[in-house]
Amino acid sequence: MEHTPVNRNDDDDFGRLYDEYRPRFIEFARGYVKDRLAAEDLVTDSFLYFWENRGRIDPSCNVAAYVFTTLRHKCLNYLRARLVRLRAHNEMEALENRVLRENIRSLEMCDPRQLFEGEIERLVRESLDEMPELTRGVFTEQRFRGRSYREVAELFGITERRVATELEKALTALRRGLHDYLPAVLAAALLERLSRP
Repeated sequence: MEHTPVNRNDDDDFGRLYDEYRPRFIEFARGYVKDRLAAEDLVTDSFLYFWENRGRIDPSCNVAAYVFTTLRHKCLNYLRARLVRLRAHNEMEALENRVLRENIRSLEMCDPRQLFEGEIERLVRESLDEMPELTRGVFTEQRFRGRSYREVAELFGITERRVATELEKALTALRRGLHDYLPAVLAAALLERLSRP
């Protein structure tokens, strides 16, 4: 690169240097950074760096070579920063891939029926625990142990009509306990399941 004498305090002289070398420097930078706008910014920053620091630079230096050297350093910093971002992106992508694979594996192994039924059964147990003793006993004997209305009536010393009334109270309490958790259809299906011996 030939030496171009520049009066560092002369705006016109510096402007001529800028006009002469800027297109070449942009092509040089673009060859490495592969982005025209980024290359233009790096070249402009390199010229500005020289202009802002001109008072501290050796007066005999080749200004074009100085700006070119600055541009080379700025291109290196730009590429190194991109490399760091790319590595971080790749690490994040790898982590995201691992999380996605784990989520897929977890969902494939998950049996929603077991989780769902376990939670529902807990809610049913809690509802049963809150019922009056007679209501809970009638429900348990009739629905869980499969006793007939007559057998339950004899066991508790009540009429079969009272057995029906206590069962209705128990079912109402269970529906209320499951209301916020399940649609009515699922609650009904569970209660039907519970009614089997």
